[in-house]
Amino acid sequence: MRHAHLLGASEPLLYKLLPTLVGKMGEAYPELKRAEALIRETLRSEEERFKRTLDRGLKMLDEETGKLASGKKFPGDVAFKLYDTYGFPLDLTQDALKAKNIEVDTAAFESCMAEQKKAARTAWAGSGDTGTEKLWFDLLEEIGPTEFLGYESEAAEAVVVAIVKDGKRVESIKSGEEAFVLTNQTPFYAESGGQVGDSGGMWTALGTELIVKDTKKQLGKLHLHMVKCKSRGLAVGDAVEMRVDSRRRQSIRANHSATHLLHEALRQVLGDHVAQKGSLQDAERTRFDISHPKAIAPEELQKIEALANEEIRANTPVETRLMPLDDARASGAMALFGEKYDDEVRVVSMGTQTPGANKPFSVELCGGTHVKRTGEIGLMKIVAEGALSSGIRRIEALTGRNALRYFEEQEQRVHDIADVLKASPADVVARVQSLTEEKKRLERELSDLRRKLATGGGGSGASADIKEIGGMKFTGKILEGFPAKDLKPMADDLKTKMGSGVIVLIATEGKASIVVAVTNDLTSKVSAVELVKIGAAALGGKGGGGRPDMAQAGGPNPGAANDAVAAIEKALAG
Repeated sequence: MRHAHLLGASEPLLYKLLPTLVGKMGEAYPELKRAEALIRETLRSEEERFKRTLDRGLKMLDEETGKLASGKKFPGDVAFKLYDTYGFPLDLTQDALKAKNIEVDTAAFESCMAEQKKAARTAWAGSGDTGTEKLWFDLLEEIGPTEFLGYESEAAEAVVVAIVKDGKRVESIKSGEEAFVLTNQTPFYAESGGQVGDSGGMWTALGTELIVKDTKKQLGKLHLHMVKCKSRGLAVGDAVEMRVDSRRRQSIRANHSATHLLHEALRQVLGDHVAQKGSLQDAERTRFDISHPKAIAPEELQKIEALANEEIRANTPVETRLMPLDDARASGAMALFGEKYDDEVRVVSMGTQTPGANKPFSVELCGGTHVKRTGEIGLMKIVAEGALSSGIRRIEALTGRNALRYFEEQEQRVHDIADVLKASPADVVARVQSLTEEKKRLERELSDLRRKLATGGGGSGASADIKEIGGMKFTGKILEGFPAKDLKPMADDLKTKMGSGVIVLIATEGKASIVVAVTNDLTSKVSAVELVKIGAAALGGKGGGGRPDMAQAGGPNPGAANDAVAAIEKALAG
């Protein structure tokens, strides 16, 4: 990219080579054909981003190089800043400086790099994770993996095999204390695969009650129940009755099953390049991150939502099978790229048969909990879509009771708006459109009145503030409470009235805004851009831009408006 830049290329280039790559390698790597659109957009966006990085880095490089004395090395801390802040690699800096026979102080660069790594290690070590890592390995070796019963049941009896409090094993906890409780088996799903952990309760025959606030997983095999002891106490070896919060579990699994339908609907509408990049399913909503190079259009979201809801209304069974990994992939089951799977995997299928594909609507590898039939989801409503990072979009959706509540809230808002507008709900849109047009008309009238008042209307007041400076007519006006957006139209009006001259207008609504206008016959003598810079400096601002006949700038100090006018007058006087 840098060499293309040096050759004068201002637009991305590499993405244009993709068709050739697909033509040569597409047969051997069919995923290139499937994801061609995504690859093309990703390449182009990455080139554009790197071009911006390159421009910023080269500018800073030139500035710092200009400060160097002859024979001096380029400072290593500056090279590190280019790398750390702007993403400018060291070898790129060295390559750019080679033509100027300037070396980089690599020792200082490496020192800065070492300091950053040290700080990162300190922050990580301070998290406390390292202190308990050995504990989980020891527990797994001693007590073995937790047997999960939650696919079939939401209640079970178990034995407490370990208690961990404040990162250490303990034999018991008292009423009011919090700890992680491990049991030989559990109906509680532990957070994994994007699905949050279950909550609920535990009880002993002696009257101990524990609130299970959350369930976490360690080493992929240990289920850690985060509990608070409400009464009596709990000890290792105690038998406990365990019950999952069924209502919460129902909402979570509905959201998880909806995510599977949403994933396939996204692929059908947007293309096969769509792949899951992250997800979160809790009791409130489902959040799904996908690979897609651009915003999803409203009409596309409607199609996606309609497809998913069609499968929900079909009320087809959700089937779960255990099978070898290779067989699962051969069946068309989707797997997450880069994810590690056991030799035997759980395959979740749901939805109507896809014509010609000999498989249900959705088939995915998944270890989460799901509804028994798609109809249990109730309905799905997409409520948000936006960019998460480059090439990654985030979609949020509601299901069941939460979706219904969302519709009720939206309906109530429409009724509230209708009441304010004194219209029926059916007429709200038309009424808002009418009011919007009326508002625009009134704003135009108000703007015209402001300009007329400020310029003295059509009478002699227009010329009252005009004086001559440097052989040119000049007027400068300070306008309190005047919108900045009306300055340019007002300047145009004054140019017409003056015929020839220089106009300075400063609005002091909030911060100061300044406009300088020069009639066309004077632009060879004075420039509005240069004059506005002088005014902006007096107002505490920098720069300003525009054309020789009209320029605009601003500043944080409206109290210096008179000083700004005076500074421009002085410049005109020479």
